[in-house]
Amino acid sequence: MRGLSQDLRHTLRLLAKSPGFTLVAILTLAIGIGVNTTVFSVINGLLLRPLPVAHPDQITVLAAQQEGSQDFQSFSYPDYLDIRQQADVFSDILAYRVSLVGLTVDGKGEHCVISRVTGNYFSTAGIQPAAGRLILPSEGQTPGADPVLVLGYGYWQRRFAGDKNIIGKQVEMDGHPVTIVGVAPKDFSGLYAFLNMDAYIPLSAVAGLGGNAPVEDTWTHRDERSLQLRARLKPSVAIQQAQASLQVIARRLGEQHPETDKGIRFSVFPEKLARPDPDPDGTLPKISIAFTILSALVLLVACFNIANILLVRATARQREMAIRTAIGAGWGRLVRQSMTESVLLALFGGSLGLLFGWWASGFLSSIPLGTDLPVQFNFQPDVRVFVFTGIIVLLTAVVVGVIPAIPLAKTDVNHVLREGSRGSSEGKQRNFMRNTLVVAQLAGSLLLLVVAGLFIRSLGKAEKLYLGFDSDHVINASLDIHEIGYSETQGKEFYRQAEQKIHALPGVVSVTQAFSVPMGVISSQDVVVADKHPLEPGQVPPEVFDNLVSPTYFETLHIPIRRGRAFTESDNENAPKVAIINEAMAKKFWPTEDALGQRFRSKDSQHQWAEVEVVGIAQDSRYKQIVEDPPIPYFYKPLAQEYMPLRNIQVRTSLPPESLELQIASTIHGLAPGVPLSVKTMDQDLQGLNGYLFFKLGAQLSGTLGVLGLILAIVGVYSVVSYAAFQRTHEIGIRMALGAGRDDVLRMVLSRSLLMIALGIAIGAAISFVGAKALASFLVGVSPSDPLTFFGVMGLLLLVGLAACLVPAYRAMRVDPLVALRYE
Repeated sequence: MRGLSQDLRHTLRLLAKSPGFTLVAILTLAIGIGVNTTVFSVINGLLLRPLPVAHPDQITVLAAQQEGSQDFQSFSYPDYLDIRQQADVFSDILAYRVSLVGLTVDGKGEHCVISRVTGNYFSTAGIQPAAGRLILPSEGQTPGADPVLVLGYGYWQRRFAGDKNIIGKQVEMDGHPVTIVGVAPKDFSGLYAFLNMDAYIPLSAVAGLGGNAPVEDTWTHRDERSLQLRARLKPSVAIQQAQASLQVIARRLGEQHPETDKGIRFSVFPEKLARPDPDPDGTLPKISIAFTILSALVLLVACFNIANILLVRATARQREMAIRTAIGAGWGRLVRQSMTESVLLALFGGSLGLLFGWWASGFLSSIPLGTDLPVQFNFQPDVRVFVFTGIIVLLTAVVVGVIPAIPLAKTDVNHVLREGSRGSSEGKQRNFMRNTLVVAQLAGSLLLLVVAGLFIRSLGKAEKLYLGFDSDHVINASLDIHEIGYSETQGKEFYRQAEQKIHALPGVVSVTQAFSVPMGVISSQDVVVADKHPLEPGQVPPEVFDNLVSPTYFETLHIPIRRGRAFTESDNENAPKVAIINEAMAKKFWPTEDALGQRFRSKDSQHQWAEVEVVGIAQDSRYKQIVEDPPIPYFYKPLAQEYMPLRNIQVRTSLPPESLELQIASTIHGLAPGVPLSVKTMDQDLQGLNGYLFFKLGAQLSGTLGVLGLILAIVGVYSVVSYAAFQRTHEIGIRMALGAGRDDVLRMVLSRSLLMIALGIAIGAAISFVGAKALASFLVGVSPSDPLTFFGVMGLLLLVGLAACLVPAYRAMRVDPLVALRYE
């Protein structure tokens, strides 16, 4: 213990005597540890943080998949009941669906995202209310019964300021009375990841159904697949056992109900690996692994940097070490002294890195997501992050301490003491180790820069993609007139007047209305059956995304109609049902026929089958994501044939769209005071979750890692070249005394340095060429072996490496031979 205390005091004195080195070392390690803490905090918030429920490790996600389909689908209520009754591997299974509704309290309406849940939702989760009570297992069993409402804690605080007197109050949800009976606990935001539910209502309630089918249809129709299932495993049951049990049930349901469940398969996932929904491609875990590797590479480069500097310091202090060995200090004591220094540096760097990670995680949690929905990401550090940071601090101390300690074992004490402090005894081994570390730094930095370049190039390509429509100079005004109690008749008149008055504003070119907007969070899809291609027994009709639009939609968004016609005012509720399909839908349903004039059946807003005629074929566009390859089938229906109170009024302007936002909002509120309204430009909407947001985050994060890697590489190259030139001062003096010119000195200093840089770039390019292929699925319009990126990054690294070498080389050129000859 006394020896450790002496080592600590000695190390603190050494660090205090070299404040420049100490500051650089701490900041360098803080960068590496802070980056890893930040990335792990994000991964923790996305994949690792458990649900705030009892025994969260037992919660699993169920998914269904029909034969011939690669996508997962939801469950019907009859299938849910069968699975719940037959699956003995689960303690219980709950079901829910997410809906957007209007909640009116004291005459004031507001958008709400709710979960319509089975009665066992809260009991299966194992949570207790913050106020009042939760939905009971006995509720939600009878269609149309139990109009009770449980508020989410955040919504309770935001809208009702945490007032407990709200319990028992009757409010309206989409025009239907419901009674608030309780508040969910503070940390519980629902079972649908990243969406903080505003409220919960029994699945049986009529409130919140909007224009959907009667609640009884959900109870009886096995083809109404709209429910998400979560199950709690029994304590002694493994995922594999549950999977096998579900397959047996799936085969049984396929035999009993071939008209809907033939060829169906069920899968079960740990809840953490199915956020927000089960993904057959595992996109989120793959992205997490990729950025974990990149952040670890930044830390490794930082460790090599500090290890190299410590190796230089150890070489400079080898006479001191030799004297300590001569008077009785063992090799173990010297190594312990070296490790003490690295541990202290790692602790200081880790503490500063944790503060940096805490700030960065909070910043990432607060990034605007471009949506008014209660989407939330919580990346704040918790116990797992602290433990992770502690582990990497220890690993950093080991890496940083062991590398400079290795040469101590082979130091020849007699040789060092005989040579004095001239430094001629450092030998080839330490030179080789220092140069190897710099080469490794350069290779790692090149990989980081290549990844950053690919992501930045990908973002540039994505932003230049033609999306199939023109978002420039377009304003989106989103509202739901039902939220302030307008009936269908009142709503139709309101939208007619709103479109007319907005069109009269100066600078407005055209106005249209639509249920959803491209890349929006809200969308709809319908099952489609082509009349000439009926389904085989047991075959489930495919679901196709669709939109309700007014006649001027294609003109306003500049979407070309390839064949046929656009909608007209005569396509109203009294006319036959019509649709405009995109080219991808025409190829899917009528690959060898002319799709124009064909008929298909789909379900309307009342979930009733209706026959629809194709009157036009529109150009393919992007609808759900910036990248849709191949294009997805899509069709449009006239708003006049299916009333929808939730709409987006889209306005194309000749003036800068921002200058008209207030006038449009004022016009709408003049017709419907108090209606909740969101007015943004379409370009702003495209920056959201389904738009460019994740492309930008990927480019910014990878770019930050690349810049940090580049800075660390510059520091590493400069420190080694500078020290090598300093150690050869005596040699330089002799050469200059014998007639060597300054150009000769410059070549001597730069020759080895450039060879080292070239070797690092070559190795890094080879590693990057292989590693970048793993990112191919995350890139848009850019090959993982993109020559422009590779040669650009290699040129950049060569230039900055050369610049880092020139400073010590220039200093060596200016050495006075007389001073150099006296140097020891």
